[in-house]
Amino acid sequence: MHIFPKRILTPITVMILMTGCGVSEKQEIPVSKTAGISEVSRLNSKFSLIESVGEDSVLIGSTYYKISEKTKLKKADNEALTFEELQVGDLVLLEDEGFILTSFPGQGFATSVVLQNDAESMKVSDSIRHFFDNQKTGNILSTSIKEITGKSIKLHFYEWEIHGKKYEAVIDRLTDTFSVKEIVNEEALEQERRSKEMAAAHPEGSTAGHITEIYENGFRINMVDYTFADDIQLTNDLGEKLKKDHFQVGSFVSVDYDKIDSKSTIGKGILSKLTLLTKEENPEVRNWIKSIIEGDLYQEPVIMQFFSDQFETYYTIRVADLKDETWDTFELQYDLKSGTHTVTRIKS
Repeated sequence: MHIFPKRILTPITVMILMTGCGVSEKQEIPVSKTAGISEVSRLNSKFSLIESVGEDSVLIGSTYYKISEKTKLKKADNEALTFEELQVGDLVLLEDEGFILTSFPGQGFATSVVLQNDAESMKVSDSIRHFFDNQKTGNILSTSIKEITGKSIKLHFYEWEIHGKKYEAVIDRLTDTFSVKEIVNEEALEQERRSKEMAAAHPEGSTAGHITEIYENGFRINMVDYTFADDIQLTNDLGEKLKKDHFQVGSFVSVDYDKIDSKSTIGKGILSKLTLLTKEENPEVRNWIKSIIEGDLYQEPVIMQFFSDQFETYYTIRVADLKDETWDTFELQYDLKSGTHTVTRIKS
């Protein structure tokens, strides 16, 4: 099994060159000057590149797509296809149910997979597979095909780091030999520029915590109600831009805020940047916290503190119920092995 995790989900636009197939990321492939106009197909469809095959899933982009008995599998020529036939480097037309869990890698469900099994597509896949097997750059991600001619395939990819180095590989289609060189990572430079601008515009501070309320224009995180700044940035710890809907009750996030007013029990703040911490968040803990916040145990719970033990076998939150006139707090300890929790009432 080959694991080449990626930062972004890469839809690949495919055009046929020289009665074959070429791919690029959200763009048309430049046609070689040696290719006649009659050799270029009018077909222009979106395909994806398989970079890893697991026990019951395929990795495409930054998402593992589960393949089940409900997934429709076939080849482009309408022949039957089994999961066992899928390989790293395959070009596929993939459809999903439209919902991706924001863990890392993401998790989704494939409703349909169509393998491109024409002769030229298979040749392209073989060359890419050979590159994956033999490249020495290390763990790579976000591989996209930028150009295909009858003689070569040009790839762009990144090292497995947030805003890491960017590379270009050129594969000789006749010999499968390839060369790799580092190129400018424009995305990283742009993110660095934006981060500096944000730091200058919002110098107040930062914190981390769990979302407990979702508002039309903000979130409650810990003991503060945050309203979005005009230039709010919603992202994850991989540098991907997110939408508000990617955040949910229980999500573990880091907060960059412009200011906080702590005169009341629940503070008021201006939120300049919210980052979903996919690498640190445990989905089981997130779902448990969501069940506490949205359940019937407390009327208006807020999270005051959160921490895990040294061996990360327990996750503890301290909750205050704003409707409890005793002003007592409650310590809830979640056992990560058994999935159960205990509650201790603590006098204020």
